[in-house]
Amino acid sequence: MNDITILTTGAGSPGAAGIFRALRTGARGEGRNLKIITCDMDSDAYGFHLADGYHVIPAGTEPNFINNIIEICRKEKPDLLFSWVDPELLPIAENREFIEESGARVLISDADAIETCIDKSKVYKLAAELGIAPEFRITDNHKDFETAVRALGYPNNPVCFKPAKSYGGRGFRVLEPGSDRLKAFFNEKPDNTRTTLEDILTIFEGTELPRLMVMEYLPGKEYTVDMLLDREGKPVITIPRIRSRVKLGISNIARLEKNEAVIGAAENITGALKLRYNANIQFKLDNKGRPKLIEVQPRLAGTTAASVGAGANLPWLAAKLALGEEIRKPEINWNTTTKRFWNEVHTNGGKEWF
Repeated sequence: MNDITILTTGAGSPGAAGIFRALRTGARGEGRNLKIITCDMDSDAYGFHLADGYHVIPAGTEPNFINNIIEICRKEKPDLLFSWVDPELLPIAENREFIEESGARVLISDADAIETCIDKSKVYKLAAELGIAPEFRITDNHKDFETAVRALGYPNNPVCFKPAKSYGGRGFRVLEPGSDRLKAFFNEKPDNTRTTLEDILTIFEGTELPRLMVMEYLPGKEYTVDMLLDREGKPVITIPRIRSRVKLGISNIARLEKNEAVIGAAENITGALKLRYNANIQFKLDNKGRPKLIEVQPRLAGTTAASVGAGANLPWLAAKLALGEEIRKPEINWNTTTKRFWNEVHTNGGKEWF
């Protein structure tokens, strides 16, 4: 198959530009014609200007989302469907059979694996069995929450918590005794995650709490691991990178590091979850330098371009795997550092320029 059409969602996501560029580079390197059709719920998504066609779609949580995706597949006749939007993954996986009837192969894991990844309490229990989970407690009421926080060392040590079901770092906080609210207000940007137990209890007062994950604070380096898994879930490529600088949950500076302990931990958890195609796993090192799980995301990472720039074109290799084509394992240029920056697209009266 020389000509390929790929449909993606998430045209407005920060990583879309890098993924589109990776797909085009891969196709061009093999002398193939690639057409990218993309979708987003935002009619101003910047990725619309980087693709060969686009569609505005409902949110992944809307009941007509899947019908829209199927209609687009019937119209555009894509060979492959990529999605890296968290709320869209489960509905797409659950309706894989209907989508693939249109001829588009879906490049995401099975629904049961994605459902487990969405519920962090299930993922952490599995990670605990593998010895790669931080110490944690699951709570769903004010009393148990405060008890768990203190059991994990507060106020002598910082403690973290986040909702058992959330996306993109939403609801994550570090409880740190002595956090200066006034200093943070005037000197730090609003994405600061540090607060105190007392402040959080004030916010929680009079509310019914969802299930919360209360976790030990991990002081070491933070890693994201980009992975490519075959159609049976076996790891093909595993690439850890240090998240050197993070803004609003997105890595702006990252350096690839061949850390065998992190690689082993990532392959253990993806194997237990039976993930397929692309995944990214986040770890932090504990006070003994051991990798402990933070997050499992069954999709391409927003900073996948870091691995692509070091020689591993994971989006394109995933596309080839899905098409049943043979791939060659790339040489990875370890210790490559990636630095991200803003770019612009300008539009006026139907014209656009970069």
